[in-house]
Amino acid sequence: MRLIAMLHLTPHGSASYAACPKHAAQCSMAACPLRTAFRTGPAQGKGIANSYQRTQTSRQKRRFACNAKKSKKKRAAERLEERPVDEDLEAAAQEPLDVEEQDLADTTDTTYEALDEEPVQQQQQYQSQAAAPPSQAPSSSGDWVKLGALGLGAVALIAAVVFAFRQFSKRQLPEEEKKMTHKQLQREATQRLNEFMGQIRNQSSVDLSAKNLGEEGCAYVAEALAFNDRCMAADFGKNGIGQMGITQLLEALKNNDTLETLVIDTNSIGDDGAEAVAQYMAGDARIHTLNLSANNIGDRGAAALAEMLKVNTTLTHLELSGNVIDYDGITALSEALTDNQALHSLHINDNYVGGLGARVLANALQKNSALQELYIKGNDMGNEGIKALCSALLGEEGAVAIAEFVKKAKKLKELNLYMNDIGNGGAYKLAEALKGNSSLKVLDIGGNNIGPEGIKVLLESLRGNLTLKTLEIGYNPIGEEGAKYLADVVKYDLGIEVLKMGWCKVGENEGAKAIADLILFNTSIATLDLRGNSLNNPGAGWISQALKEHTNERLVELDLGYNEIKDEGACAVAQALKANPALAPKDVKIGSNYITKFGQVALEEALDMVYEMGGQREIVIHF
Repeated sequence: MRLIAMLHLTPHGSASYAACPKHAAQCSMAACPLRTAFRTGPAQGKGIANSYQRTQTSRQKRRFACNAKKSKKKRAAERLEERPVDEDLEAAAQEPLDVEEQDLADTTDTTYEALDEEPVQQQQQYQSQAAAPPSQAPSSSGDWVKLGALGLGAVALIAAVVFAFRQFSKRQLPEEEKKMTHKQLQREATQRLNEFMGQIRNQSSVDLSAKNLGEEGCAYVAEALAFNDRCMAADFGKNGIGQMGITQLLEALKNNDTLETLVIDTNSIGDDGAEAVAQYMAGDARIHTLNLSANNIGDRGAAALAEMLKVNTTLTHLELSGNVIDYDGITALSEALTDNQALHSLHINDNYVGGLGARVLANALQKNSALQELYIKGNDMGNEGIKALCSALLGEEGAVAIAEFVKKAKKLKELNLYMNDIGNGGAYKLAEALKGNSSLKVLDIGGNNIGPEGIKVLLESLRGNLTLKTLEIGYNPIGEEGAKYLADVVKYDLGIEVLKMGWCKVGENEGAKAIADLILFNTSIATLDLRGNSLNNPGAGWISQALKEHTNERLVELDLGYNEIKDEGACAVAQALKANPALAPKDVKIGSNYITKFGQVALEEALDMVYEMGGQREIVIHF
């Protein structure tokens, strides 16, 4: 019989035996073969224990050895079961153990149980350590949610920090940049102002308009005018100058005896600034030309300037256009004109003169013998105001005076009487003055309510005048009869190059025929203005017929606008241009009519045809 046992070293170094795991539950039974073996050979077991005690093996080797012995024990048990059991051995196994043997057996059983359990626990520990993921990795979906929340929190924190930094940068950095930019602008502005002062000191005429000087800039450069004996004209217009700026400028001018022209237009000096200017000009000032237009000057400022005009004897040119001068201001200026005999030119355009103011002004002008130029457009004076002014300035009586002047002015080259309502009576007087004149080149009598009789007399006085080159008779109701007189004289007996007769009520019949006859036979006209004469399609047909056959090589511009011409008339003009491409006018204006796409296409085809057939002659047609 073989003994199957395993030696185990206790922590105290003594040897003990324990049954294999298979027999751990049976070690207390009397019939266990292992107990029988211990009972028959205890000395031999002790020797083996001493031998194993001297050998210091590792725990892992003992585990493998235990497993090997378990296998041997199993095989031995199987062989024992196959063999007949010795009766003596079975009896011995059934006998009870003494105390020493019982203690040794209990110790051995305990040791085997511990030895069997310890490798299993270590193996489980190793497996758990090997299989466990890193401590930071999540072990469930809840952990992933927590990790994501932490990540989002970190991103939000970073974004908040970046946002706070940007807000700080927006508040702090731009302020520093603004400070640096402001200093740089100050240096540049000072440099520019010094350049302006150099110009004032070294030049006789200085243009500082629209330089964005402002109040401070004006005060800065004004110092250059003090004790200045070189600058004679200075323009400070469009610079945002107010009361402070004009005050500083006038202070500098108190020590200036050279400046003659001062322009301060389009600023904002107001009534207070105008009063300051008036106070300065009332003294011994040398300024001849003063421009205070568009400065928001009202009646109070105009009254102050009027008081200045009563005592000033040097100012010859005063501009007050574009202000807010009303009836009271115009009344004050009119009273000043009755006393002032130095002012030659007065500009009061675009104010609020009105009809009553025009009457007051007209009465004052009858007593003034010095004023030569009066600009008064855009004042809503109405018919009555215009009549009053015309009666005072010109009218038929004025025309008589002008006629006397023209007779004596042997070198007069240009006479402009536009919109003065001289009428037929004034035209008669003017015609007498123009007889035999050989110097006049430009005559403008437009808008004077001259009818057929007046234009007939006037043109008869000009017959044979080859000096006159420009004649403007527009806005006079000469009608068909007047058009006939005009064509008869201009056709052969005048050397007119520019003839303007817009809105003269020529009409589409006899008047249009007369003008067509003029185009056909005249050889001197280069520009012909026929706007607003109600030519319509028939009149356009007569003009087109003349354009087909005319021989005037000088005709370059023809204006047929505002004549109620439709597609039929446009096609007639197009055919005329095609028929005479070599002498087609280079600039044909036919806009502001009733021409549709059909007529426009016809005119465009004519344009191409003139280019191809007229030796690449280029013309322009204005629809």
